[in-house]
Amino acid sequence: MMRSILARRRLRPRRGRRIAAILAGAIVLAAIGGVWWTAGDGGALVRNMVKPQATPATRPAIAAVTTFAYRTAPAFLTMTADGHDDGTVNYSPASMWMALAIAARGAGGTTRAQLDAVLESGALTDADYRSLANSINGRYPASRSEMNAANSLWIDDGHPLADDYLSSVGKDFDAQVTTLPFNDRAAKRMGDWISRHTNGSMRPKITLRENEVLSIINAVHASGRWREAFERRLTGNATFHGESAHTQVPMMHRSFTRMAHGHDERNTWQRVEIPFDNGGGLIIVLPAEGHFDELAGDARKLEWAFGACTSFPLGARTPSCAADSPPGWTVSVESATVNVSLPRFAIESTFDSSDVITALKKLGVTDAFSVNDADFGIMTGPRSDGGNLHIGSILQGTRIAVDEAGAKAAGFAKLGVEAISAPADDVEFTADRPFLYSFVTPDGMPLFIGAVRDLGVKD
Repeated sequence: MMRSILARRRLRPRRGRRIAAILAGAIVLAAIGGVWWTAGDGGALVRNMVKPQATPATRPAIAAVTTFAYRTAPAFLTMTADGHDDGTVNYSPASMWMALAIAARGAGGTTRAQLDAVLESGALTDADYRSLANSINGRYPASRSEMNAANSLWIDDGHPLADDYLSSVGKDFDAQVTTLPFNDRAAKRMGDWISRHTNGSMRPKITLRENEVLSIINAVHASGRWREAFERRLTGNATFHGESAHTQVPMMHRSFTRMAHGHDERNTWQRVEIPFDNGGGLIIVLPAEGHFDELAGDARKLEWAFGACTSFPLGARTPSCAADSPPGWTVSVESATVNVSLPRFAIESTFDSSDVITALKKLGVTDAFSVNDADFGIMTGPRSDGGNLHIGSILQGTRIAVDEAGAKAAGFAKLGVEAISAPADDVEFTADRPFLYSFVTPDGMPLFIGAVRDLGVKD
């Protein structure tokens, strides 16, 4: 009996130490959770810890996506999205590029040549494709910003694809392959997959077309935390002078020292690059009065305004820059203290499939959408000539929200294959009228491009 009592007495201090340790651990976790909650999405810290370190995408890969981005952006920036006609849209060229590139991998003949031409992918190697995932999905040290891109192929179980094609897409695009009957359950699973890979930001209702036998889906999610956050106490209502109305919006304010402020020689636009903590950033191009459509509707001018004299990673600045450009196109960039005023805004866009296909046809991609001319024989291999496979639908949905902490954006693209982006004087940069933006990776690749024409509630 005495031995039993002594044993219980010896156990009490140990049990007490265990309870104390558990309570201490709970207090630490609660404290960390509080910091994470006030700082933003603390889950990003955990997710980033398990990722391999990011490596830069190759220059050919970045050039291909960037050229495609600005070549296609004018068509998307003038589309009516979500049934709204206010001209405020958000587009993910990177997501669209990846989905089309997976389709191009299974194309031959003129179909492949046309896709390569618009994607600028004819000279890309397998390593170039893989480098994009390594850059977007990698970990950037000491950063709360995060980026993710995922690819998937969904195959109707009655239409198997060639093993070589599936192996190639799996290796170079890290695509998840799922074979299943194409029915309502399959459509729901596709929507759930998009939700999972956009961190719950998007959950589209997918509808499979009658003759659809293959779905190619890309999903992109990016959360960029400002390197220097806007202070919420400085945010106040101000008038946004939109194209159709003057509206009241919450306007954020911050002074940035040693910020690169760019403009063209005729002052038709000015530009700032607000850096994220991972080296990427949000580029804002503010056209002068009467010059918005001139930039938004012209691929060459759009790329000029966003790309001339930019330097990446953001923060590694040269004091000044003057682009070697045609007369009237010279761009200057100075390091200055810039007082930035930017509206807090959120945009959700879904583009109609027929509008997307029309835009790509105008850029020279025609055979891929033709029942008679499409050549996707590489997808099916010797099991079929592939002549009846063609792209019957393209759906893209995106969402972006910009606030004092940073910018969060998500998007997906779905292709349905059927079987028949020294300090000078202070500068004022007030985006209280229509502006353009580009959400860029640390490599300078535009993940999202958008146009803000109208905001808020009418006066």
